[in-house]
Amino acid sequence: MIRATAQLAEKGEGRCALSGALTFDTAAWIWQQLQDGLWLGRARHADLSGITDADSAGLALLIAWRAAASAEGGELKFEAVPERLLALARLTEAESLLA
Repeated sequence: MIRATAQLAEKGEGRCALSGALTFDTAAWIWQQLQDGLWLGRARHADLSGITDADSAGLALLIAWRAAASAEGGELKFEAVPERLLALARLTEAESLLA
């Protein structure tokens, strides 16, 4: 069995990029990276164009990340949200949280 992997990369000026799988297998690791790198309150733009797989855990992570940014007084914008994540968001009526 091949384990899903994910990467979080800093792009400067409050920008970052997520790539790989945004799934149950990677969500806890990504969340830890966001906390360790102080990205929860610092990121303002997250490029999701490199996401290759996503599930409901990935969607929940993005919603929680956006809520954490808001709690810190910031606004997090997601860019290039993959269609799979948008479809999941539509099913749960959470699409506006990714926009």
